[in-house]
Amino acid sequence: MELRVELRQGGLEAVVLLDQGPYDPDAAVQTVTERLREMGVPLDGDGRGLRVALSAFEGGSAQPDGVVVARGEPPQPGIPAQVVAFFPIKDTPLEPGEDPFERYPTNVAYAGEPVLQKTPPSPGIPGKSLTGVPLPAPDGADIPVIAGEGVVEEEDGTFRATTYGVVLFHRGRLQVVSAVDLAEDKMEARLCVLPDARVDVPTQVGKIKSALDRLGIRAGLDDEALEAAARAAQAGGRAVTDVVVARGTPPVHGRETDYKILFDPGKKVGKELEGGRIDFREVEAVKNVTRGEALAEVVPGVDPVPGQRVDGSAIRPRMERAQGLKPGQNVVPSEDGTKILADADGMVIVQGNLFHVADQYLVSGDVDYRTGNIRATGDVEIRGEVKPGFEVHTEKDVLIHKDVEEAVVEAGGGVTIRGGVTASSRVVAGGNVSVRHVLNSRVEAEGDLEVKISLTNAEVYVHGRVLAVQGQGTIRGGLVNATRGVEARSVGSEAAATHIAVGVDLRVVRDIEAIDAQREKIATAMAQLQSNLGPALLKNPRAALEAMPVALRRPKLEMLQKIKDLYQKDADLKAQREMLVIETQALRKATVSVQGEVFAGTQITVSTACLKLTETLRRVQFYYDTDKNTVAWKKL
Repeated sequence: MELRVELRQGGLEAVVLLDQGPYDPDAAVQTVTERLREMGVPLDGDGRGLRVALSAFEGGSAQPDGVVVARGEPPQPGIPAQVVAFFPIKDTPLEPGEDPFERYPTNVAYAGEPVLQKTPPSPGIPGKSLTGVPLPAPDGADIPVIAGEGVVEEEDGTFRATTYGVVLFHRGRLQVVSAVDLAEDKMEARLCVLPDARVDVPTQVGKIKSALDRLGIRAGLDDEALEAAARAAQAGGRAVTDVVVARGTPPVHGRETDYKILFDPGKKVGKELEGGRIDFREVEAVKNVTRGEALAEVVPGVDPVPGQRVDGSAIRPRMERAQGLKPGQNVVPSEDGTKILADADGMVIVQGNLFHVADQYLVSGDVDYRTGNIRATGDVEIRGEVKPGFEVHTEKDVLIHKDVEEAVVEAGGGVTIRGGVTASSRVVAGGNVSVRHVLNSRVEAEGDLEVKISLTNAEVYVHGRVLAVQGQGTIRGGLVNATRGVEARSVGSEAAATHIAVGVDLRVVRDIEAIDAQREKIATAMAQLQSNLGPALLKNPRAALEAMPVALRRPKLEMLQKIKDLYQKDADLKAQREMLVIETQALRKATVSVQGEVFAGTQITVSTACLKLTETLRRVQFYYDTDKNTVAWKKL
């Protein structure tokens, strides 16, 4: 028996060949065992398996290919990678400039859903020859997949779409071209709706909305527009582009209630006069108003309303603050709420950001070019002086802390001047006047005039009394006409002509004289008209006119109307004169009392009588003697 042992397949198999029989099992096992040991092939066990394998030679069977009596560990190649796509078109090449939505509209992917599953390759398992030599095994081949835009790769090899759009897979690059266009301000989302034959329209709409939700588009969805676009895409088998599927809601910015001022809160410096000259003393510093007068129109406020972006985030509205003036005191809204009205007669005063109606106007300094002339309806307080050339006018009281120099002060109420009135100034009051001294100026008052020191070369007309009994209490020079009497410490001067008139208003006397002059002119005019008309027309106007030619009637009628008008005017003046005379007669009880000296040359008028002193008297009282129609005096 002759046996051969060969190692085949790189040492992976030990093969025994029987070249020449007869076959002896025991000898064969022993021979093969020795040969294998010589080749370096280890044998495991007790050789029973070897005996079984060699039993193939029993009966003289040659077995041309031999009998495998031992095997090594063959290498196991790795399993190649596997790619499973969930879209119909597996390769999507694009020419430059080609629109993927037109070329591959059915390659639809939805955000969050898998578009491709990749199983990674497995590594090869190395083998080992019978002699212990390692045998390498190749790894499984890989299929590269690169996750591009719109795709994310998960750890398990799943590639998911991160947007809604068209899937492109070419040369290992996987991407989803987004069909969603979200505006930068997130106030609008536009969509390219793709046909998806895999689902019906309602299902597709639901999948798109779910994808939009994953993309953060959750508010302001237009379900009708989306459904209509999906139906059109399904019916036409092509993409429907530029579909506005969501719109945000812009915020309504709030605005505080504001007021359109109907008066000019600023000062207008200067008033244009004739010839283009500007009077810079006229500064509109005071706005006079009456109760119920509109000062401002109400600009209604707007409540702020937050907006919303398509991602559901809120847009905070702005609140516009009112920058203009606001209502203050003594102002009320109109019944319809559209205007702000003055709640009292007075002056509009602006303080800070409020406008008020005040019954007192305060000038913290002087009345000069800074303030301009003051024209007010309420009380006026001036803590400084009234400078030369300026005027103060009000319907109520005036308080001036310092002097009035070459200026005008007119008040509907009383006037108090803690300084002096000098240099051709004029003070007119509807009530009492109180002043420190008056020099070369005019004072008119419906009430009394109280003088702290002196009246010097003053022109005074008061319906009440002149009281100059404090301090020096002197009246020197000028004309003092006080209808209800004068009290003074000293009157007159050797150097200055002084005229004191009481019990009479010299202005009324002048008014009577003016009325008499007017009546005289009326009488002359009527006599002239009567002469022109003739006695016949005056005796019986109707008969004379009827006998007259028509062409001559008009001039005669006009003259008759003029005579009638002149008669009426004369009657009115006569009644006015009678009332003035009655007023004058009622004042005859007025007196002039002088606690000190009344200098010679002083003229005293009481009612209709007049006395010019030829000597200086002391502590006397002058009065009207009704029996003698003269001015009499007596000692105090």
